[in-house]
Amino acid sequence: MYELVQAGEKTYYVDCPSKIGIYRIDDTSVCLIDSGNDKDAGKKALKILAAQGWKAELILNTHSHADHVGGNRVIQERTGCKVYCPGIDRAFAENTILEPSFLYGGSPYKELQNKFLLAQPSQAMGLTEGVLPKGMRMARIDGHSFSMAAFGTEDGIWFIADGVTGEAIIRKYHIPFLYDVGEFLQSLDKLEKLDGRLFIPSHGEIYTDMGPVVKVNREKVYEIADTLREICREKVGTEDIIQRVFEKYGLAMDQNQYVLTGATLRSYLSWMKTRGEVEAGFLRNRLYWHITEEQGTGEKGSRPLAGCLSQAARGMTAAVNEDKKGLLREIECFALDMDGTVYLGEQWIDGAKDFLEEIVRLGKKYVFLTNNSSKSPEVYVDKLRRMGLEAGADRIITSGQATVFYLQRNYPGRRVFLLGNDLLKKQFEEEGIVLDGKTPEIVVTAFDTTLDYGKMCKVCDFIRKGLPYIATHPDYNCPTEDGFIPDIGAIHAFIHASTGRHPDRVIGKPNGDIIRYLIERASIKREKTAMVGDRLYTDIAAGKNSGLTSILVLSGEASLQDVVKSEIKPDLIFDSVKDIIPYLKQ
Repeated sequence: MYELVQAGEKTYYVDCPSKIGIYRIDDTSVCLIDSGNDKDAGKKALKILAAQGWKAELILNTHSHADHVGGNRVIQERTGCKVYCPGIDRAFAENTILEPSFLYGGSPYKELQNKFLLAQPSQAMGLTEGVLPKGMRMARIDGHSFSMAAFGTEDGIWFIADGVTGEAIIRKYHIPFLYDVGEFLQSLDKLEKLDGRLFIPSHGEIYTDMGPVVKVNREKVYEIADTLREICREKVGTEDIIQRVFEKYGLAMDQNQYVLTGATLRSYLSWMKTRGEVEAGFLRNRLYWHITEEQGTGEKGSRPLAGCLSQAARGMTAAVNEDKKGLLREIECFALDMDGTVYLGEQWIDGAKDFLEEIVRLGKKYVFLTNNSSKSPEVYVDKLRRMGLEAGADRIITSGQATVFYLQRNYPGRRVFLLGNDLLKKQFEEEGIVLDGKTPEIVVTAFDTTLDYGKMCKVCDFIRKGLPYIATHPDYNCPTEDGFIPDIGAIHAFIHASTGRHPDRVIGKPNGDIIRYLIERASIKREKTAMVGDRLYTDIAAGKNSGLTSILVLSGEASLQDVVKSEIKPDLIFDSVKDIIPYLKQ
C-alpha cells in the first residue's frame, strides 16, 4: 500500500485506497491527479515524491469527493502548488462542508462530519483545458458527481476516477454512488470510446479494455431501476424505498451508507420521473412514489407522427417510415417481437421474410423475443420452418427462459412452485430448477393453458404465506388466430383479488430482466440493439426502459392514434418491417 507504480514513460500512480495519479512534467516537476482520501494520504504522497526528487507543481482533481481531495490542503500548504477542480465541484473542494450537507439535505450532524465525507478545504481554481501540462488531455465524465473529469497522458493512460465501479466492488456494495443517472450512462458511452492502452480508476483493478466493466456498470443501472420499478408498483415513501432496497441487497445501514445510498436512490427516482416511469405525489403530508400507468418513459421531444388523426395530432410533421437521425445505421442486433411484427398466425407479414434475410446478408443479427412462456423455443422453430424459414432455437428467447436465468442468478437451488403448462415445466427441469408442489420456497406464475380452479387455490395459498412471487410476463391477453384469450395478467388479477399481492418481480417485456438475458446470451451491446414490436406497452416500453432503440411497426396492435395518446414514444415508426429495409443499407 502507498507504493509508487510506473505505468508509462512519464505516467505513474500511487497504489493506495484512492489512487493518486502522477504525470512527470520534467525531471523535477510533476502533476498530481487527485490527492488521496485524507491528509495522511497527502503526507505519504509527499514522501514518495521527495524520494524521487519530484515536486508537485499542480493537482488536477477529477472531482470534489472527500476521498479524492483529502490530501489537497497538506500538499498545497507544503509545496504552494495550484489546485484545479472541474465545474461546480470547485466550490465543494473549497467549501468541503458542502458535501455532507448536500448528501444529508441540511446541516450535517456530528457523525456525518467524518473524513469519508468531509475533507479539509483547499484553495481551488476552475479546471480548463488550458491549465493541463503539455502531453495531457481531459474528458468530462459527469454523473458520479456534479462535474467529473478523466485525464489522459501521452503514454496512452487514462485516469478515470469513479467513472466506473469494478465488478468486485459492485458485488459487495451493489449500489455505487451516483448524482445524475442519465449523465452517468452518457459518460459510460464516452469511456467505452476512449482511445488508450490503460485505464486506471481510483478504486479497484486497472483495465486494458473498458468494454466489459462498462457493460457491468450499465447493467447495474438498469437492474436498480427495475428494482425501484417493482417496489413502486404500490405507492411508497422514499424512506420505505431505501429500507426495501437495503433489505433486498443485504446492505448494512450506517451513517455513511444512509446518506450515500439514500442520495443515490433519490437520484434514480428523479431520473425515472424525468423519463416518465414513476410519478411523485403527496398523501397525508408524505411524499410517495408510484409507477406511471403504462410504465413508459414519456420523453419530451419524441418524434412527431404522420396524419391529422385527432385534435392533438393536427399540425404534426410526418415521421413514419423515416430515420432522419440515422439511428438504424448503428444497430447490430434486432430484437423482434413475433405475432403482429413478422407474422400474423401462420402468414408472414408482407416483406418480413425479406427483412430477416437482409439483416443476415448485411452481417447483422436478429433474435425473436416473445413474452409467451407457454411455448418452448422448439415450438417456434417448427412453426418458422413450416413457414419456410430455418431459424435455430438460439434465435428464440422466451420469457420462460429469461425467468429460468433470473432464478439461477438470484435463487440458486431453491424449490419452485410453477404455475405453468407441461412444456414450461420441462424447460425448468432441464435447466436444473427443482419443482415442488408441496413445500416450495418460491412461486413462479406463467401463462398456463391447463389452468384449473385447484391450481389457482394452491398458488394463492403459497402466495398468502409470503413466498417470493415471480411472474414470467405481464400480458393481460394473448393473441390467437380467432382473437384474444386471457393471458397471465388476468391470472394475476385473480391472485391479487384473493391474496392482495402483486408479483414481486415480472421478468418479461416491458421489464428489464428479459433484456438483460437477451444482452448476455446474444453477447450484444444495448446501444447497438433495437427492440422492434407492435405493442407500445410491452415491446416499445421494454426498449425505452432498457436503453435500446425502440421501433414501432403498425402491422399489429398499435396504431398512430395510440401513439398520440400514449406516454410511450418510440424512437422510430414504420408501417411494417419491410419499410425498415432501405435504412439498413445507409
